[in-house]
Amino acid sequence: MEEPMARLTVIADDLTGALDTGVQFANRCVSVRVAAVHGTAAVHEELFQADVAVIDAEVRHRSRQQAYKICLELVQQALRCGTDSVYIKTDSGLRGNIGAMFQAALDASGAAAAYYAPALPRMNRLTRGGIQYIDGVPINESVFGKDPFEPVRSPYIKDLFKNCRAAVVTCQPRNLPPPPQNGQQIVICDAENAMDFQCIGMELQRTNSLKILGGCAGFAAALPPFLGLVGEPIRLPCIKAPLLVLCGSLNPITKRQLEYGAAHGGIRISLQSEQLTPDYFASPAGQDFLTQIEQQMQSRCDVLIDTGGTETAEDTSEVEQLRGQIAGQLGLLMALLLKRPAADHYLPMIIGGDTLMGFMQQLSEAEISPLGEAAPGAVLFTAPMAAHASRIIVSKSGGFGDEDLLSRIRQNLQKGTEDDEAVSTYHAAAGI
Repeated sequence: MEEPMARLTVIADDLTGALDTGVQFANRCVSVRVAAVHGTAAVHEELFQADVAVIDAEVRHRSRQQAYKICLELVQQALRCGTDSVYIKTDSGLRGNIGAMFQAALDASGAAAAYYAPALPRMNRLTRGGIQYIDGVPINESVFGKDPFEPVRSPYIKDLFKNCRAAVVTCQPRNLPPPPQNGQQIVICDAENAMDFQCIGMELQRTNSLKILGGCAGFAAALPPFLGLVGEPIRLPCIKAPLLVLCGSLNPITKRQLEYGAAHGGIRISLQSEQLTPDYFASPAGQDFLTQIEQQMQSRCDVLIDTGGTETAEDTSEVEQLRGQIAGQLGLLMALLLKRPAADHYLPMIIGGDTLMGFMQQLSEAEISPLGEAAPGAVLFTAPMAAHASRIIVSKSGGFGDEDLLSRIRQNLQKGTEDDEAVSTYHAAAGI
């Protein structure tokens, strides 16, 4: 058996985050394997046979203590399997248990310092003076401050770490502090463009400080040359198919994308409250509803399915229960639709990390493989299916992209490589 060899392990707090960071390495033809944690803070060690092992730890909605424990054990496992560097992938909207994840990585590794660069310049998400800005405004004044489940209260990144034992400092990309002689330190790195990430990477390489890193896809995209993970640019297959979109995100960014898609020929279907309840799709009404969607797919137009904003909850426990229920129902819906013959002529797209995880829980295997980006933030990946050897799917985080993103995904894929291997891979996966 081949020995584990991962040069880098990425630990993400949700599945779309795992994919959009893993694809930054797959874009350079580096071997990447993505797996999700299910009920235990460990993954199969075969995952570490890839150059880059990506683990969805599913800790965004856990308690701080649970997130710490899961990440501690995952980092320990990654280091036992020979990983050189660990990358803590966080949300560019600063949601989730970010402080707990970094403290766990420091404790598990024994490293003196961790370096956090959460900017995502290509989405106009910048870090300046230790404050996170989105579209020119502090993040708490953006759509992320109005998130119905996890509103961001503070724009100061250091506030994410106020429960951590490590000291926290903020620095310019060209003025990183040296690792402390004693204790632990989390360094928040300002960044407003790709060159800032290059400066951070060069300084960390010079000081041999590439042990514990973190951020979103922006910083990750700059890391391959500093970690010795460079290959030829990936070539995407040519895919000429309409989109079957399933959206579980309530982010206004995504809502605008669906509205744009519907205004440009897409068929929008908004689920009602009863359609989000357990066992609905096993009922006669649920079976009729699936048939109605399949009939809509005969048009070969984009089909856009969302929850219609029917989600309401009074307290935290209700929010968590509702979140899981919706994600599970949406995941089941996509799995059921993909068994219908009409879906063979569609490219499935899943929006939102919880929804994607809900879909993955319907599959027999938890490991998926990123292929490349169909558009910035929109990841093309293969997933194991019961009816096919695999299926190509697109996913994205709810908060990513311009309003015309769905159109650009289709346009970009239609311009893909039409070589025999690329085309046959898609056709075989999609059943066309």
